[in-house]
Amino acid sequence: MEEKGGHKITLTNRELLDVSGVLNVEKFTDEDVLLETDQGMLNIKGENMHMKQLNLDAGMIAIEGAFKALSYQEGLALGQKRKSLLRRLLK
Repeated sequence: MEEKGGHKITLTNRELLDVSGVLNVEKFTDEDVLLETDQGMLNIKGENMHMKQLNLDAGMIAIEGAFKALSYQEGLALGQKRKSLLRRLLK
């Protein structure tokens, strides 16, 4: 997969979050977001979160809300690809 400009996080006033390098949105609720990025799984905690913009072709997402925490989950080594949920189910 081509690199789309790398991974970058911009948080403005704890109310607007822009993330680049996004490969997939694994989970999205108003309190918990899980993103697959080219640097690993990114877990975002907050309140009243909603997606302002999503462009997976460009690897970008913009989220509005009250952000409390951002953390990366341990898991696959960098560069190692996960199988998509659909591929795992159809196997």
